[in-house]
Amino acid sequence: MKPNIVLCFELYGDYAQFRKFFTNMSPLSFSIPSRTALSGIIGAILGIDKANNPESFNDDNSFMALRVMNPVKKTKIAHNYLKTGSSLKQFYDFSEHKPTNVEFLKDVRYRIYFAHSDIELYQKLKGLLLSHQCVYTISLGISGCLAGYEFLGEYKLTDIDPNCEIEVHTIIPFASIEKIDFSGSVNLQKVTIPAIMKNDREVIKYEEVLFEQNAATIKAVLNDTAFQVECIGDIIHGF
Repeated sequence: MKPNIVLCFELYGDYAQFRKFFTNMSPLSFSIPSRTALSGIIGAILGIDKANNPESFNDDNSFMALRVMNPVKKTKIAHNYLKTGSSLKQFYDFSEHKPTNVEFLKDVRYRIYFAHSDIELYQKLKGLLLSHQCVYTISLGISGCLAGYEFLGEYKLTDIDPNCEIEVHTIIPFASIEKIDFSGSVNLQKVTIPAIMKNDREVIKYEEVLFEQNAATIKAVLNDTAFQVECIGDIIHGF
């Protein structure tokens, strides 16, 4: 979807945990939320049933761009998992306990740009953001990492022609990058994250994206359209 106007808000929290799908007893976290995670957060604000939420935000009907506002910081917090079954004995039998170090992101803040082809849904989200309300409590990955948000406003977008060097403020799909300027102090990371999910929770698309871990801009030449946000001045690309 190619948007002309977007809603802009920032998500923040003390901790976040976007669990990597290929880990089990030692959970690791992605450094950024995936598109599917953002879909869940926006769906929670709107009150969309989780059985219908994923397909409400595919790449044909919605646009999302993500800017990392704070440098990526990670920490490990020890958890003591318990087996729960038919016997109360498991709660005080230490052999049934599973001490596990869980990786968390710390002091996170993300700027989200969002648009949708469904005008009714778009206007409902705008109204909720303006009044600082949400239907369901929002969290950053897991329920223990509660999130807050700040609505910045609604902004028009101006197209930026491809094949010219620009400084992009948001994460960029790797397939959209023609050339990267590595001069200066940059700490770039490429990661594969879930992008599109069906309502039955089957991920049907993964995407490689590039981001700067210290929340700096990425100087690059892109092979498709980026957008400049009026008033704010951010240069963004959807993912």
